[in-house]
Amino acid sequence: MKLSPKVERLPIVPGIAATFVGTVVGAGFASGKEIFRFFTIQGLQGCLGVFCSILILGFFGERVFRIGLAIRPKSYKEFFEVCLGPALSRIADLIVSVFFVILIGVMFAGCGAIFEELGFGYWIGIALSALIVMMILFKELSGLITANLIIVPLMFCGALTVSLFAIQNRCAVSLWKSADFNWLLAAVQYSSYNLVLAVPVLLSLCRRYPSASHLKLGGWLGSLTLGAMAGLIYWSLIFHFPHLRGSQLPMVDLARLGGDCLYWMYALILWCEMLTTLLANTYGVAQRLAASTGLKFRSYVIILTIIGILIGQIGFGKLVTKFYPLFGYFCLAVLLLLIKKIPAAKK
Repeated sequence: MKLSPKVERLPIVPGIAATFVGTVVGAGFASGKEIFRFFTIQGLQGCLGVFCSILILGFFGERVFRIGLAIRPKSYKEFFEVCLGPALSRIADLIVSVFFVILIGVMFAGCGAIFEELGFGYWIGIALSALIVMMILFKELSGLITANLIIVPLMFCGALTVSLFAIQNRCAVSLWKSADFNWLLAAVQYSSYNLVLAVPVLLSLCRRYPSASHLKLGGWLGSLTLGAMAGLIYWSLIFHFPHLRGSQLPMVDLARLGGDCLYWMYALILWCEMLTTLLANTYGVAQRLAASTGLKFRSYVIILTIIGILIGQIGFGKLVTKFYPLFGYFCLAVLLLLIKKIPAAKK
């Protein structure tokens, strides 16, 4: 498969890794809420959970790449047909498509909320985010990869800065151990949820980069980068656990303690991380719809942007609370079925 000139000029392995990270990392990760819920509340054993998540994401991410190379699907619909069979794949395709559209709305609502928090106005954040999404995705996969190559290093630097500040100024608390294996279940749930979210973009990478070695290296580099970021956030939150129990945005609250400069920096990085999820999900659904209809990819980008803005009016908090837990159970089932579907990839 011949790559387009724009894609050929991009660094392949770092591009794959950055796209993997940018797809998985979203508002929940950047705000610290996901890490707090899945790992920090487990105490010291939450560190084991982070490590297990790296292995699960790397292992099953590689399996998704191998399936993608073997079947060369045009969208995630064909991927589910291989993993789940004809009957269940139709249900899975519908669930994933609906959830991705809802998630687009969640991210638009979050973008507006951040700009409102910073004093710029809710609709300024919505309009700017929509404009950026269309500008980037009109260049399709090359635009998505380029955006992640820029945003992901900024995300890592932001998480590192706030985490180092939080660890240096940690509270004097004793660290505890969980009495059971909830940390392992939490790691599996977290990994399965994020992996299924990444499937549409990972399959697109298979179509662009037919080298199994490049995809494997990029996938594991992305998993290790995610693990490093999750570890930094985990340690910063656990050292401030008593003050963050009721926080909806733990990392933003920690950044606020560092002064206005650190707070503004991290708020803007949180917006960038929402954009990466927004880009990935809009791209995935637009590719899915374009592959099965005669309408162009760009047209679906515009349509999904409008629908996402309308869904976002429900509110960020309500959307997250109602839809995320349901989707998590579905993702866990898909992860288990992936174990049985590991065809040999074409070299």
